[in-house]
Amino acid sequence: MKKRVFNVFSGRAEKVILLICVSIAFHFPLSTFHSLKAQAPGTTPVKVSHETQVMNGRKYYVHIVETGQTVYSIAKAYKVNSYDAVTHVDIHFLHAGDTVWLPFRGQFSSSDEKMDADKQESAKKQTEKKNDKKNDSQQTPSTTKEVSSSTTPAPSVRSVGDVIRISLLMPLHLNEIDDISTTKFDIEQRGKKSYRQFEFIEFYEGMLMALEQLSSTTTTARVELNVVDVPDNSAQGVEKVFQSHNVAQSDVVVALLFRDAFTKAADLSRQAGVYIVNPMSTRSEICADNSYMVKIQPSVESQIKTMLDNMKAERPDGHLFIIHGGSGEKPLLNEIKRQLSERGDIKHTLFNWSQSNKLTSTLKASPNCHVLSIYDQQADQMRVYVSNLLNRLAAIKSNSPTLYTLSDWTRDFSDIDFAQLQLLNYHTFTSNWDMGNSVHIDFLTNFRNRFGSEPTSALAATAYDLTTYIVYGLSLRNSKFWFEPGVTLTNLIHPLHLSRRQAGLENDQPQLYRMESLRFVPATTH
Repeated sequence: MKKRVFNVFSGRAEKVILLICVSIAFHFPLSTFHSLKAQAPGTTPVKVSHETQVMNGRKYYVHIVETGQTVYSIAKAYKVNSYDAVTHVDIHFLHAGDTVWLPFRGQFSSSDEKMDADKQESAKKQTEKKNDKKNDSQQTPSTTKEVSSSTTPAPSVRSVGDVIRISLLMPLHLNEIDDISTTKFDIEQRGKKSYRQFEFIEFYEGMLMALEQLSSTTTTARVELNVVDVPDNSAQGVEKVFQSHNVAQSDVVVALLFRDAFTKAADLSRQAGVYIVNPMSTRSEICADNSYMVKIQPSVESQIKTMLDNMKAERPDGHLFIIHGGSGEKPLLNEIKRQLSERGDIKHTLFNWSQSNKLTSTLKASPNCHVLSIYDQQADQMRVYVSNLLNRLAAIKSNSPTLYTLSDWTRDFSDIDFAQLQLLNYHTFTSNWDMGNSVHIDFLTNFRNRFGSEPTSALAATAYDLTTYIVYGLSLRNSKFWFEPGVTLTNLIHPLHLSRRQAGLENDQPQLYRMESLRFVPATTH
């Protein structure tokens, strides 16, 4: 057994080396794709509308499309970037009567509008004259020079054809390979030492499993996977690989990068008109201003809604106590208060941890309680806080409260008392494996058979889910998938359903778990 583990471990190191500058093509059965063409440059003048509308807390100009207008020409008239325009259809295929929302800048006045209208009318007349000359020239093409149009061309449109091109950007930490030990002692103790190379490789392996599984179905397309190493995980490194590895020519970019590097990748993808997937971040703000952003981790808003639904389902008459008082909780607390105020069906009390000496007596006086902890401090302070909170809650022997947290404390605090969590019917969002779920069991079995060991982190499952969802969606709907992303799949490890809550796409189906018999099982939400 030890010999097998050794072989697997050293094999992982070899995988890191083999991934240098690798570009792997997967050839899958070709599904039916309709050929898409870029819309012709707009020739109809765009008159600025002063009608506005507020969506998701942001103000937009409302523009009704006329025949011949494109996103580019409309955005240019409103003095905004084309990728900031919001539509409910494929932005590359606008039709007369469609609506486009442009970010409000407050930059237009009545005089501006008149000046824009005058310029547009003048441009229209010049275009008509040039078109007349061009028509005349077509009668004698050998002797007449072609007259170029003054209309700026529409941006290039990348159509999803018979190949889906995915670029995977991640730091492989190849400069740290010499630090990997394959001695017998270190292999037996490997659970105590983490190598970042292996975690990222597991993400890649999860993608491979998804692509192999999709190849056995009828609703799949041919996929080309371009794996690109970003050595220093920096903005400069991202910019370099975008130029050297044709990343901008992808249909989808998946980026396992830290904040600065990912921000640069997101900017470059937006400029290229390519959707970029963030598999790790829980920050909803990354979707606020980028319509090409796809955030796989569930939004905080959807997590709070799921928890509140579960509280109402499990204890309809329960009283919710929200423990707060940390340094960075204000946005989260405001969202919780907003949702509670809107639904109005859960009694609740805000409890500041500075009054922690009163917590036990307060909860004893209010039986049938939920406790949602959002208290957030530095790591060492949080460890002390978690221990104190669990001791206080466990002291309530009769009708113990139910404890909820947004982050998984069993993962964040390795020395936590599982018995206390069990006593408190602990609920959280976790990526742990559910051994009562056949999909989870099948994935673990197949992963072990394919790669010789089970995954050590949640990245493999995340990669499997997002690859399955996106490839299936693009195969089913072509580029319209990005504007109608709600597809239903039952073979995902964790729920995934994309919706456009802000500018970008976010997963709005988190899975809440509760602790039962010292393991996590799915919790009810209705």
